[in-house]
Amino acid sequence: MPEQTRAAIHRSPAPRKYAPSAKRAARTSEARERIRHAAWHAFSTQGLDAASIAGIVRKSGVSTGSFYNHFGSKEALFEAFLQDLTEQVRDLTARARAKADDLETMLRISFEALLEHIVSIEGARGFIERNQHHVRASLHQFDSMEQMLEDLRRDVARGAGRSLSAQELDLVARMIFAMGLETILQLDERPGPSSSEAAALMTAMIVRGVGGLGLAKT
Repeated sequence: MPEQTRAAIHRSPAPRKYAPSAKRAARTSEARERIRHAAWHAFSTQGLDAASIAGIVRKSGVSTGSFYNHFGSKEALFEAFLQDLTEQVRDLTARARAKADDLETMLRISFEALLEHIVSIEGARGFIERNQHHVRASLHQFDSMEQMLEDLRRDVARGAGRSLSAQELDLVARMIFAMGLETILQLDERPGPSSSEAAALMTAMIVRGVGGLGLAKT
């Protein structure tokens, strides 16, 4: 090969990676959001089991192929919604507990923040109520679930007022998580106590229930 040809090859720029145009990227993003909106509505009003990909596609106005390109299955999309919600709850409850030093206040303000957040999201109560068994089965697969429990163990240790064993911390953290989960699983559209009233009741049940560990206020 002539020297000039070899030099030209060495100087040639590396092949550029394909990048979609801004217009194409915008259309792709719009299609994804339309699918998410339609699926959230289906999961919130029908539940995962009754919802169909055909129905989601029909409501979103995108093709079936587009749905599979973005999400693969309705179960994958459901879990994406649930993981997003779990991460939101972990963040807002941890920030709420950080405002207090004693366990009772931590629980009251974090439970209230949790309930107000769920109620504020359109369709969230229906999403949770109509998919209870899927919520229970899926939550423990998420890293954010274990991170939430670790946050709770840390804050219980900080607010307990006395030293607790690792087993005690884990038990109390799981009790707190279970109380919050069971409460939001039972939320529906019927009138009930306000978020602050429900949070106070939940807190009293937890703190008085673990009074034997020395966590209740005296």
